[in-house]
Amino acid sequence: MTDPLDERWAAAWPEALSCWGQALRLSEPLLLTDEATQPVDALAWFSLDDVRATIDLRRVVALGIQDDPLPVLAHEIGHHVLAPADLTGLARTVQRCRLGLVDRDDRAAEMANLWTDLLINDRLTRQCGLDMTGPYRAAAAGASVPYFTVYLRTCEVLWQLPRRTLTSGPVSAQQDTDAALLARHARVFAREFVEGAGGFAALMRRWMPEDDAGVDVCRVHVDGDEAPELDDGDLAGGVPLHPALDPRVNPEAGRAEGSSGGGGSAGGDDDGSQEAAPSAGDDSDHRARTGRGSGGQSFGPSDLAVLYGAMDLRRDAALDWYVRRASRHLVPFPRQARPPAAEPEWQGMETWDLGDDPADIDWAATMLRSTTVVPGVTTQRRVVERASGPERERRPVDLDLYVDSSGSMPDPRRSVSPAVLGGAVLVLSALRVGARVRVTSWAGPEQISSTGDFVRDRTAAVLALLTYHGGGTSFPLAQLAHAHRSRGRSPQTREQTCHIAVISDDGVRSMFGQGQPKELAGAAHEALAAAGGGGTLVLDVPEPVVDDTRELAGDYEVVRVPPDDLVAFARVMARRSWGGAAA
Repeated sequence: MTDPLDERWAAAWPEALSCWGQALRLSEPLLLTDEATQPVDALAWFSLDDVRATIDLRRVVALGIQDDPLPVLAHEIGHHVLAPADLTGLARTVQRCRLGLVDRDDRAAEMANLWTDLLINDRLTRQCGLDMTGPYRAAAAGASVPYFTVYLRTCEVLWQLPRRTLTSGPVSAQQDTDAALLARHARVFAREFVEGAGGFAALMRRWMPEDDAGVDVCRVHVDGDEAPELDDGDLAGGVPLHPALDPRVNPEAGRAEGSSGGGGSAGGDDDGSQEAAPSAGDDSDHRARTGRGSGGQSFGPSDLAVLYGAMDLRRDAALDWYVRRASRHLVPFPRQARPPAAEPEWQGMETWDLGDDPADIDWAATMLRSTTVVPGVTTQRRVVERASGPERERRPVDLDLYVDSSGSMPDPRRSVSPAVLGGAVLVLSALRVGARVRVTSWAGPEQISSTGDFVRDRTAAVLALLTYHGGGTSFPLAQLAHAHRSRGRSPQTREQTCHIAVISDDGVRSMFGQGQPKELAGAAHEALAAAGGGGTLVLDVPEPVVDDTRELAGDYEVVRVPPDDLVAFARVMARRSWGGAAA
């Protein structure tokens, strides 16, 4: 690799920036020339973590495009300016591609990358007059993947290039039809890259090989520990429309279904430079695969895990899912008002009289007054009053939370667990105001996991909530007793109150001695008295079971809450339990 090549590509960077605006500023790209192993197997990539482009100049030379740096550099900048812009934009695009592909999650990130590449290249071709064909012409020379043939033919249609400018092999009639349709789709959704990603993937699914064959020219790279900011609107929903069935892309689809005003390129960026879109025709295989609706589908933690896997994002998806949803429902947690500090203040001396406590005599002051001690005449004592100091900081009540993870409860990593979501609301509410929490997940006698001590670590607390045992049901009464027996002996913990909360079903009866050693029969009540902050049992059980549990529970508040209402109950629990004490 020669220095002049490196310098020539670096010199093209300012002009590449100007393609996206005169005021745009980005770090100069990394131009790789050595033989070290690179994190991405591609010609070029844009890192969303570092907000920086990287170009592998070795591949540039291998593809024979070393004399034309501007298209490659401007394309990488487009991933920052246009699509996907950031990690959240990438996650939304990959998710829409997942829905469009239906059963090929493994190709969702690849389709998202190709879709954003198409929009970027089309913008640079039409608005800046750049020739974006070089890398694709070189990549197509050794590629025979059906979907890439459709993709290259789409570029020819969009940019009014002669046939076989990019495509090197035969193009079937169906591929040609789909390419014309995809060109129309790209113009309609030119400014709505997330919205259009699903239809792009739905069309490409027909041409997806069953093996791992694929083509990577340029890519977007993520290698950080940030979580995308996704909401239910980004994640849930039905399968996107195939472009042939979308009246915005194919006017014939709207007329065929009696749609009024649904045709044309509403909201698009069409300048009429591509071939007319074909009609939907008898595309029954696409109808069966992609459907038509777009609502009603829920999105749980396991779905987010699949999305993270498609993005190669190394994060705990269940942790992110519960934290994000619980954060919407956070409530103030109660704070404990500590009494003002009373400090001694010396007011002077006065005569000590007969009948006063002899221990109060100040002998130094007495001897200074007279060397002859006459009780009640020369004897002195200090006058000390206790003045109220400033009010001490209000301290939040700690939370000791026990969540049932027996076989009767759902696994929170596989499906939505109302118990875990409600518990997360309580945990995050407490942590937000500086309280400490201890979380225990329990099932059978030997199936207990916990944060151990009281912690202020959000990740540790939520991970404990996500632990699932799936066995029998036996409340960890010995652990509860030990924690609060220790609290009662320590002066430091005695003045810091704690609320005990349990989320369970009828297995909570074991908390009051059922199936437990006899010496633990009253342990739950002793722990409640030592904790000092009250206790709540949140149960999903029939009303008669609640009545029976109340007889056993004593001073614990027993509340029957169906799963669908658990999160709402968690939001109001602090206010109802502590009233005006909530901060």
